[in-house]
Amino acid sequence: MSVFEIPPAEILAPPIFPEREVLDEVLYDYLRRSDRMGWSAYDLVDAEHMRDLARPERLNEAQRAAVKTVLFVEDHLPGYLSEYLRVTTNPNLPDAQHIVNRQALHYTFRWVAEEDRHAHVLEMYMTKTGLITRPELEQEMLRERKTAYTFPYEQLEEAFIYLALQEKATHLYYRALAKDVDEPLLKVILTKMGADEASHGKFFYELLIKHNRGDLDLLSRKISAVANDFKMPVQNNLLNYRRQLLNMMRAAPSYKHTDVFADMMRAVEKAGQQYHRDSLTLITPDLAPFVKE
Repeated sequence: MSVFEIPPAEILAPPIFPEREVLDEVLYDYLRRSDRMGWSAYDLVDAEHMRDLARPERLNEAQRAAVKTVLFVEDHLPGYLSEYLRVTTNPNLPDAQHIVNRQALHYTFRWVAEEDRHAHVLEMYMTKTGLITRPELEQEMLRERKTAYTFPYEQLEEAFIYLALQEKATHLYYRALAKDVDEPLLKVILTKMGADEASHGKFFYELLIKHNRGDLDLLSRKISAVANDFKMPVQNNLLNYRRQLLNMMRAAPSYKHTDVFADMMRAVEKAGQQYHRDSLTLITPDLAPFVKE
């Protein structure tokens, strides 16, 4: 059969991403790591911890607002999951990509469970410490969850780069907020959540780098392209997002958003040295403002 006889869909079909062997290796490491890191939201907000550790009066107004915003972002899971499923189960994808996507969903479903745990523990923390009543919080969560979430990428590799940046951003923010608050129980909760987010980011970092090990310069350019237009999840969904974001920055002054992109570029550079590249040209993103009008 000549190239002229090949159906256009087959000619234009992008290569399968990620390589099956790479996905199997990285998925194994992540799931085993997740099993070892398991923790219960109930253990953190039980009566003993609330009595011995919780000091909610030490939180300032910006920090209280930041915890609520983090909860809203984590609790938008129905929207996240439905969009990821839409992208990965697109009936127009080649069969080989569907097979790989189904394998990748083993990560997605574990990730959803861990993110749901974050929303759950923050909801219980806020209500059990008396920062807000349960009916009030439930109404606010319902309001924020009603706005439809649209995933910004259709191609899986771009999507994974975006998710790597997203998970690293949340990891660094939780670490900074835990450092900057003076509330012992919230510090513990944020540390647990941050460890989960670091594990999620490690999954994407390793998958992207190992898949692109033959051309890490190209990967750095792909990262730059995504980074230049990067927005956190539900940035266009949350009510008064700009105000909520400013509260988050005031609550955790040690957080620097530019560290997110720098961290991923360092990972690529380190990989370039590991793979004995003669040179690795890093593309420094022209970072767009974190707050977009």
